[in-house]
Amino acid sequence: MRVELTEAVWFDEHVLSFAELCEISGLPPALLEELVHAGAITPLETTSEQTRFGAAALVAARHARRLREDFELDTQALLLVLGLLDRLHELEQRLGESEARSPRRWHG
Repeated sequence: MRVELTEAVWFDEHVLSFAELCEISGLPPALLEELVHAGAITPLETTSEQTRFGAAALVAARHARRLREDFELDTQALLLVLGLLDRLHELEQRLGESEARSPRRWHG
């Protein structure tokens, strides 16, 4: 599958409703609601009328669905795994930043 640049831009700029996020991600509404309330999936904005989600929320929701299905995780285990994966990603970013600031030594 080849993603065109225009599709990538649309994906990054498009805003999804709660129902659209459920449909596209494949998560049941009750589980998605739990993940949002626990902070595992973050909405762009919450108004009195409707909660809106962006591309990052869609990626997180699809990731959650795959983890749940592949490993048959219940909600609490899924939240734990998602939290650990977020922490791992954060530490990898810090390590990359630290390595970028450090001078390289040549061994020759």
